[in-house]
Amino acid sequence: MNAILYESINTAEEQLKVSLDWHDDPEIIYFKNGHYKLTLNLREYEIQDECICIVNAGVLRKLESIGTKGNAYSLRFHLADLCFRQAEDPVNTALLEPLAGGQLCFSDFITVSDFGFLQILRLFNEMVRRFRDYGTKTEQEDSSIRTYALPAVADQLMIMADLLRLIAMFDANGLVHEREESDSEKQVLAIKETIQYIRAHYQEKIYVRNLSELTGLNEQYFIRFFGSVTGESPLDYINAYRVEQAARLLKDSDTHVYEIAERCGFHNIGNFIKIFRSFMGQTPHKYRKQFGREDD
Repeated sequence: MNAILYESINTAEEQLKVSLDWHDDPEIIYFKNGHYKLTLNLREYEIQDECICIVNAGVLRKLESIGTKGNAYSLRFHLADLCFRQAEDPVNTALLEPLAGGQLCFSDFITVSDFGFLQILRLFNEMVRRFRDYGTKTEQEDSSIRTYALPAVADQLMIMADLLRLIAMFDANGLVHEREESDSEKQVLAIKETIQYIRAHYQEKIYVRNLSELTGLNEQYFIRFFGSVTGESPLDYINAYRVEQAARLLKDSDTHVYEIAERCGFHNIGNFIKIFRSFMGQTPHKYRKQFGREDD
C-alpha cells in the first residue's frame, strides 16, 4: 500500500503553495482551518470553512493558502491497491473498478452540512493519527508541507481497511456518481498537453508557437489562456520548470554548474545564473553550498 499523507501548517514564514498539476490517483484533502484558493479543472473555489475535498484522478488542480494561518491534510492513495484479487467480486465490478477506470467519480466537496460528514471526518482523523504516530516524517525544504509514509505492513493494512470503509461511507452517502464530461474538458486537455510537452522537452529550445500549435490555439490567445490558468506566462512556466530541475541536480549531484545549465535548457551560463537567482533568490553556486549533498 503506497498511501501517503501530506500535512500543511501555515505560518507567516511558510505558506502552502501547490503548483498546477494532476495525478493518476485520487487525493482527499481535509481543510481543517484557514483560508485557501483551490482550482479544480479550471474552476476556482475559495475555501474558508472546514470541509473535505476529493480530487478525482486526472483532475487538474492548484492550491495555495491565503493568510498566515491554516492547517490542512492531504491523503493520496492508489485505487488499484484496494481492488480485490477475485475479478468477479461484486464490490470490484460495481464500485472499485469503475472508480479506478474513471467511469465513476467522487463528489468534489463534503461540507459540515452534508449527511455523513462527521462520520467520514472521524475516520479520516483516525487515519491521520496513524500516519503521525507510526509513520516516517519527511519535511520538504522551503515548504510548509510534511510528508508521512507508513513502513510497517500492519499499519499499511489498517490504512487499506480504513480506505475501504471511507469509500463505503462515500457511496452510502451519495458521494459516488457517474463521471460527466464538462464544458472545460478541451481546455483542461490543452493545458495538460502543454505541461507534458514542456516536461518532455525542457532540455531543448521551446517556442511559444510550438505550444500554441500543439493545442490548436492562436498564439496570442494561447498566451492569455495559459496565463489565466497557471498565473504565469508560458516562458515563465518553462523557466520555472527548468530551474526546478537544475536545483534538483545542484542538490543531488556534483555536475558542474555550466553542464547543469545546458542539461536544463539554458545555453547561456550568464542567463542561467540570472534566471535561477530570480526564482530561487540566490545564485546556483550559493544554492549548492547551502543545500548540496555533503562530501563523504
